[in-house]
Amino acid sequence: MAQSSDIEWTDATWNPITGCTKIGPGCDNCYAERFAERWRGIDGHPYEQGFDLRLWPNRLNQPKSWKKPRMIFVNSMSDLFQKGIDRSFIDQVVDVTETANCHVYQVLTKRSSLMQKYLVKRYGDQPVPVHIWLGVSVEDRAHSGRINH
Repeated sequence: MAQSSDIEWTDATWNPITGCTKIGPGCDNCYAERFAERWRGIDGHPYEQGFDLRLWPNRLNQPKSWKKPRMIFVNSMSDLFQKGIDRSFIDQVVDVTETANCHVYQVLTKRSSLMQKYLVKRYGDQPVPVHIWLGVSVEDRAHSGRINH
């Protein structure tokens, strides 16, 4: 999506999925939702659907076209592991991260248990490739259990 980023800890963003559903207090002030909802109803805008969940198959191969290695924030406008996303689409996203391995991918989620289940099914007892960085968002002590996943 964005070949560059103003986010200080990443070089680019890649959004093969946009939109999300709230799951806790850490979602109350979501920057992505505020941004997307500004464009709801604007025909032809990438966020004409606001922050409703949307899969973008035409964006899947974007990182493969970026020749210069980048630090890529995956789904800055969504959460890869939210319910409602078919496993086959998540597989396609992860396939690209494995194939276009000149980049480092930053994957953040609040759905740590779903991420953990997915990774166990995909990799078994093998480690996730080192160029795929996984992280969880923890908004308060009550949600610190995500760290254990």
